[in-house]
Amino acid sequence: MKGYPKYIATKQDFLNLLAMPEFKAQALENLKVIRDLADDTAVRTISINEETGEVTTEEIDNPMPLWQIRGFSSRQEVAALITAEEV
Repeated sequence: MKGYPKYIATKQDFLNLLAMPEFKAQALENLKVIRDLADDTAVRTISINEETGEVTTEEIDNPMPLWQIRGFSSRQEVAALITAEEV
């Protein structure tokens, strides 16, 4: 691999990057973004009034927050990995 990857898809990708001293700091910063991202809720469109263009929405629990997309079991698991690697 040449340089830091543009896209990190999985938890295993993060573990691999953390094992490389030259990429560890950048991987930790990316993990902190995932940990701190406020994506526990999402906005769902219920309807759009065709005449006025008024949009009716509701806030719902996000079924796929970023930490889950990357393969972590919880936001706490991300935080624990950061803590373990910063020592």
